[in-house]
Amino acid sequence: MVDIHCHILPGIDDGSENILETIEMAKLASLDGTRHIIATPHFNNTFHNSVEVVNKLLPIVQQAIDQAGIDITIHPGNEVRLESKDFVVNHTLTNQYSYLAGNPKFLLLEQSWHNYYAQTLEIIQWFQERGTRIIIPHPERHSFFRNEPQLLVKLIEAGAWTQVSVDSLLGKNSDAAQQLAEWLIQHNYAHTLATDAHNIRRKPNLSLGFDIVERLVGPGRAQKMKARARSILSF
Repeated sequence: MVDIHCHILPGIDDGSENILETIEMAKLASLDGTRHIIATPHFNNTFHNSVEVVNKLLPIVQQAIDQAGIDITIHPGNEVRLESKDFVVNHTLTNQYSYLAGNPKFLLLEQSWHNYYAQTLEIIQWFQERGTRIIIPHPERHSFFRNEPQLLVKLIEAGAWTQVSVDSLLGKNSDAAQQLAEWLIQHNYAHTLATDAHNIRRKPNLSLGFDIVERLVGPGRAQKMKARARSILSF
């Protein structure tokens, strides 16, 4: 399995605190059946984890994981926040963040936690013209998408993918988040599944999510979601 959203890099955001916790996270992921993790530290007004920061830390983390005998490959990435159109466009044009697995065809772009950004559709179309597909992380956790799912449907119709989080399916992110996560899966609006793991408590648990996907819509749909995640690594 491929986990496309995980805060496994140590000491640079609200994810893993140190290299020991990173190793434990990798161990849990490996035991769960994950073989590839895209490290997605935050890139926003609070945590400005540039491509240089990610690329400098990545080989250190990979070496530690290899030395621990863990069968996991770590890939570069960022979870970029849509702080504003200027924030995203300027940092895109100056190559400040990492695309998923370094693949310019895919970008993890999250909304603010406060309000839906009105120009989101325009930004998605701008990225589409550049050959980049936007993946919207954990939409089920945002109150504006729960209150008005058609906002999200319009973005999907414009070409965006969604990434549902396993903990939402497990009911750990509120009943409302669980309900929307299940609704997205049942209506074929959930394109990928990821853990958004931050530590050994909010841990890598991808297989549990796919068990739920299979229960809700069958193994065929689960396999399609896994294939989309693998496609990010193929470039």
